[in-house]
Amino acid sequence: MQKQHGPHAGPPSAERIQSVDVFRVLAIAAVIALHTAPHAGPEAVGLRFDARTVCDQLERFAVPLFFMLSGYFWAGRCQDRAACWMAGVALARRVLVLFLTWSVIYFLIAVAAVGWQAATRPLPGLPTLLLQGTRIHLWFLPALALAALVTGALLARGMERTLVVLALALYAVGLAGKAYADTPIGFHTHVNLRNGLCFSLIMFATGVRLRRLGPRPAWRRLGPALALGGLALQLAEVAWLHELRSTNMAQDFVLGTYFYGLGITMLALSDPAPLRFPRLAGLGPLVLGIYASHFLFVDLLAGQDSPLRAIPGWDIIVVALVFALSLTLTGLLWRFAPTRRLVA
Repeated sequence: MQKQHGPHAGPPSAERIQSVDVFRVLAIAAVIALHTAPHAGPEAVGLRFDARTVCDQLERFAVPLFFMLSGYFWAGRCQDRAACWMAGVALARRVLVLFLTWSVIYFLIAVAAVGWQAATRPLPGLPTLLLQGTRIHLWFLPALALAALVTGALLARGMERTLVVLALALYAVGLAGKAYADTPIGFHTHVNLRNGLCFSLIMFATGVRLRRLGPRPAWRRLGPALALGGLALQLAEVAWLHELRSTNMAQDFVLGTYFYGLGITMLALSDPAPLRFPRLAGLGPLVLGIYASHFLFVDLLAGQDSPLRAIPGWDIIVVALVFALSLTLTGLLWRFAPTRRLVA
């Protein structure tokens, strides 16, 4: 069995699951689509229930998939209590080094482009900087590190029930402080609850549980059914929240997102023959590099004031361009030993 974590992939191996790598590539394309979509102005996603908003919600399987696959493959190293803690520390150390390195890279590029004062002025406060870094998409890395550490610590003490209860409680807090903030059960906070453990822990712990259960052939049928049900619930939630409280429908996580991501993850792990595309799966080891570097090209091509937005079909074209440019850069970095650690 392969030993990759979320979008992080190692060298190609005969042990890789083709459908998992295929879904990793599809997921990173979905992440790029989320980050290149207009989020301001009259064409912004989430303002109305239209094609843009539906596409935005269709793409929300990606991050849950990455977290759950991380937990699934991490659990292969968690053979006993002591191993669970050591595996958690090892994954967290690796992920945090990547987080720090890419945060520095993005910051130095900003300094080179606009100067020190302009680059430092928009930096967030220290808590956000620690949990998100210098570019918004890097939040995934410390969230994954924290999930691995907490899961490893609790499993090392045989506290699996505590892990489940904590993960559920944090997910409820995350929903109440994010998508459901404007409802009677919600609350507002200056802290972005997407960062940290509120959403990552339940996804990561679910991946660990999936490892203990399977994969099973039945997941090829159960996974799509669960994904479709989760997606329907997710769409219903964002539409209801918008109708009830005029909440923006471009939400990172709602209740249905968990089941949507879970169903897609189960389908990916079941490795059905129709989803084995060797050429596409061959890009799986490069997904981490695409993830880490893609905002370099998002910033270049997908600005809200970019005149390129007037090009017919630009929403699709820009995703393909950012993907291709990120893939090319990742391939170049992969070729040299000193830089390979940035993308593998």
